Amino acid sequence: MRTIKAAKTIMSLVSDLKSMSREEKADFYQSKCDYYQGIVELGLVVSAVTTIFFIYSDYMINGSALPTLIPRLSILIYVAIFFLVTHYFPNNHRVTVIMDFFLGHGMVIAASWTAYNLIDRSNSIEGIIIVNLIWLVVGFAATTRDTIINGIIFIIEIVITNTFNHYTNYSLIMALEIPIIIGIMFVHYVMTAYYLDHYRVTQKLELAMVTDPLTQVYNRHLLEKIISENTINDVKPGEHIAVALIDIDDFKKINDENGHYTGDLTLLYMGQKLSKETHDNDYVIRYGGEEFVLILRNCDVNNACARMEQFRQDIANAKDTPVPFTISVGVSCYTGDYSKTLQNVDNALYKAKNTGKNKVVVM
Repeated sequence: MRTIKAAKTIMSLVSDLKSMSREEKADFYQSKCDYYQGIVELGLVVSAVTTIFFIYSDYMINGSALPTLIPRLSILIYVAIFFLVTHYFPNNHRVTVIMDFFLGHGMVIAASWTAYNLIDRSNSIEGIIIVNLIWLVVGFAATTRDTIINGIIFIIEIVITNTFNHYTNYSLIMALEIPIIIGIMFVHYVMTAYYLDHYRVTQKLELAMVTDPLTQVYNRHLLEKIISENTINDVKPGEHIAVALIDIDDFKKINDENGHYTGDLTLLYMGQKLSKETHDNDYVIRYGGEEFVLILRNCDVNNACARMEQFRQDIANAKDTPVPFTISVGVSCYTGDYSKTLQNVDNALYKAKNTGKNKVVVM
């Protein structure tokens, strides 16, 4: 049964969602917001502006549009604040979601103010139930907790506005509204779980784009993500970073004498060895052919040199390599200029290769 299969899928995704760390969960909700915010914003703004045209129905009820003119137009203030705040905080998920709900509650307040000025409020029940469509749309970009909190706030708003609007069908409104809000909360929880499936697939695709299929370390495409305007992203003040360029000595000879399959095994061995010998926040990148770039975080040039020298010795003395081989390494400290640093590292490697190979040179 598809229903049972869907239920199992949701349970699995919900379990995955609960197991996320705080940082990963924050990234997930940021991704969810980025994915849905366009349609959420369009839906909210169109809905807000459309409410102004209800002034014609106000005219039909009151015989005049003047009593409800200001309440109806007040929604434009909420729209203006919405655009102003989201303009200055364009990439902040929390601010975006707060402003989505702010505009939604703005429509509720404007509608309640309008109802206060109507001589016949018997149609309020339809308007209040229609507002639930707003919460359904806003929830696309929000967390489940946000939806629950704002659903409760909406019910409180109905209770408060009833004290001066005296809704004709207040008991019926509450009897309908509470189960509707619960249903919306459930729908959003299911939608969040299903978006997690999309999020995981996207993660795998993004990782595949920056991963070298042979060595399983990063490829050069990663540099497009971690280098901006010729600087390494997210470098903390005072943080020491070193860059190393590693080249397998006489790799063409390995291919010629042992075959390309052995050459591939050698590259795979290097990738696995580098992954084990580096730290979690370091970057190991297959730069091209038999060359690997290492970006070593929280590591000064002396420490980097010592680590690379130990790694060079481990490779030279290893007994588990596909064939015996050695490496040459160039090392330099990151200067804040990535291109200049890479040039320094390349010069250091060139010197190592031209002065006997199987050594580490610092530039």
